[in-house]
Amino acid sequence: MKKIFLTSIFVISIISCSQKWEYKTITYKGSEQDELAKFASKKIDIANSSLNSLGEEGWELVDVFEKTETVHPNFGNTEYVTGLQPNVRTSEISFVFKRKK
Repeated sequence: MKKIFLTSIFVISIISCSQKWEYKTITYKGSEQDELAKFASKKIDIANSSLNSLGEEGWELVDVFEKTETVHPNFGNTEYVTGLQPNVRTSEISFVFKRKK
């Protein structure tokens, strides 16, 4: 019984290690929302239909990561925002997908 169990686990591990995957990264960039865009947060729209179509094609979401940018560069000039301010904002979001080949 123990021998059959260990053999089956060994076979399953060999089969799972031999699978090949392909990967796809999709990046959505943010857009400015108003005339104060250099100080406001960016708007990032992601349509559910595009993500659903990827799922129908067999793509599985693996990871999401963001790219940030500096919002308020203050180089000692009074034209720039001074004081304590959040200094970064998300400029784009990337989705990493995988599916079996």
